[in-house]
Amino acid sequence: MAAAFLTAGGAFLSAASAEAGSTRQSHAAAGWSPYKNYATHAACQREGGELLNAGIIQDYDCSWDSPYWLLSVYR
Repeated sequence: MAAAFLTAGGAFLSAASAEAGSTRQSHAAAGWSPYKNYATHAACQREGGELLNAGIIQDYDCSWDSPYWLLSVYR
């Protein structure tokens, strides 16, 4: 009987910990993050604008990250 209790309790803890992990990941995803490098500033701006217009991101920034332009996105 004790083994059955421990097994059931372990399953509950695993489920609770998996659920808590998904909550942490969703909070960590919010904010600025590097997205992709581009050879030209125009290509970086174009991609950022497309992502913004599609509603995938809230904002974007293109900055020089030698030897490429880095597109950073805010989700």
